[in-house]
Amino acid sequence: MKLSKPTLNGFLDQGCAITGEVTFVDLLRVHGRVTGTVRSDRELLVGEGGEVDGEILVGRLTVAGTVRGTVHANDRVVVHTTGRILAEVFTPTLVVDEGGMIEGQVHMTAAAKPQTPTGQPSGKPDA
Repeated sequence: MKLSKPTLNGFLDQGCAITGEVTFVDLLRVHGRVTGTVRSDRELLVGEGGEVDGEILVGRLTVAGTVRGTVHANDRVVVHTTGRILAEVFTPTLVVDEGGMIEGQVHMTAAAKPQTPTGQPSGKPDA
């Protein structure tokens, strides 16, 4: 799945926190803290100092901050030098820059399928 250059839909800055379910259409940048479920067919960027704790179901995940929980990325996961993933990861492509860290099981499949928070397939047809 090739993603075009995303348009920023939201930005959560340092000092801000959201608890619950977050959905977005194109690109969400998190430099604050999200606790709960994050869903999108597109890109979540967790910037330096940003934290996401919970279930992540996205097209692409880029991490320069910290992610804890479970990650389902349909396209790829990219971990930058300052990035930390402490989670179970499901993705067809994984890129880790020198200094980036992943702690947890990584499942690299031909095509990751979106999952509901209960771990059941979402019922969306394969693309």
